[in-house]
Amino acid sequence: MKSVRNTLNTITETYEGPLENTLPSVGKVPLCSFSGKPAHFYIGLSGPGYNDEIRLMGAICTEFVETSIVNVLGQGVDEVQWPVILDLKKNIFYHSHDAHEQGYSAIIGWNEFLVSQGN
Repeated sequence: MKSVRNTLNTITETYEGPLENTLPSVGKVPLCSFSGKPAHFYIGLSGPGYNDEIRLMGAICTEFVETSIVNVLGQGVDEVQWPVILDLKKNIFYHSHDAHEQGYSAIIGWNEFLVSQGN
C-alpha cells in the first residue's frame, strides 16, 4: 500500500503558445433545470419587498414556472420565503408577495400576472 502525505508542492511552469479560455461565455443562456433547454427565467426566493435579498434557486423554462414555484415553496428562511421569477438579466419579473397581498396563491398570482401582461 502506498502512503500519501498532505504536503503542498508549488510547481511553477511557463507555457508558450495559445491559451484556451475555459471560462463560460458571458452571454451564454443558462439551461432549464427541468428540461435542459435554454431557460427563459430564473427562480428564486426573496423577502416581501422588491429591494430585499434574493436567493437564486435555478434557471427555468416558461413551461416549468408553475412547477418551480411549487418546488421552492417552503424552502425559505425568515423573511426570504417569497417565490420570485427573474428575467435573464436577474431583474424581478414576478413577485409572489404581490399575489399574496391580493389574496392569491403564488401560482394563481402568476397566472393573473400573465393575463395582465397580455400573455
